[in-house]
Amino acid sequence: MAKFKISANVIKYIYSSILLVFCLTLILGVVFTEQTELSADVSPWLAFAVLIFAISWLTMVEGGQGAIVGLGPVNTELYKDTHPNSAKCT
Repeated sequence: MAKFKISANVIKYIYSSILLVFCLTLILGVVFTEQTELSADVSPWLAFAVLIFAISWLTMVEGGQGAIVGLGPVNTELYKDTHPNSAKCT
């Protein structure tokens, strides 16, 4: 019988995935049963679309912020020719 070694990262990934599914189920259940102000006033599908748009926008803003912070200590000359827009922003 093969022995399986479960690392701490595997446990973290499984735990995080379970929490993600739980949170999504909880939030979508509240939206579609019209227990929020937005979904009670308008269609739950519109509330769902607004939620997805807001989360998408937030991920883009956070990703851009992470890129700017990550490029701060890097010498601009290294990527000036290959990534001119990034060089202008930093």
